[in-house]
Amino acid sequence: MTYDAVSAYTVLFGDGESPATVSVHGSAEDAWGALDVLVRGRSRRWRARQVGVDEDRVTELAERWRLADPERRYWQVAPHRLRVTVPAIAGRPQSRPA
Repeated sequence: MTYDAVSAYTVLFGDGESPATVSVHGSAEDAWGALDVLVRGRSRRWRARQVGVDEDRVTELAERWRLADPERRYWQVAPHRLRVTVPAIAGRPQSRPA
């Protein structure tokens, strides 16, 4: 067996009223985009979404949303490096039938 690493990003989002939302994404852009959708979905003021994801802008919106009720609201985007095993057979050239 050989080992490789893949990147994954988790988004944690909660408001104390319903169960926390946890999602896993394969890229940072996808994770920040998911947080953007969650924050905008909870606010009437920020419904319109710009094209593309600006991490700083999403962070600002999420923090403004959280500060309206800091005792109950929370969010987090966390990067992870996951170690995965790759079977040795995956790297072997396939033999051709005679």
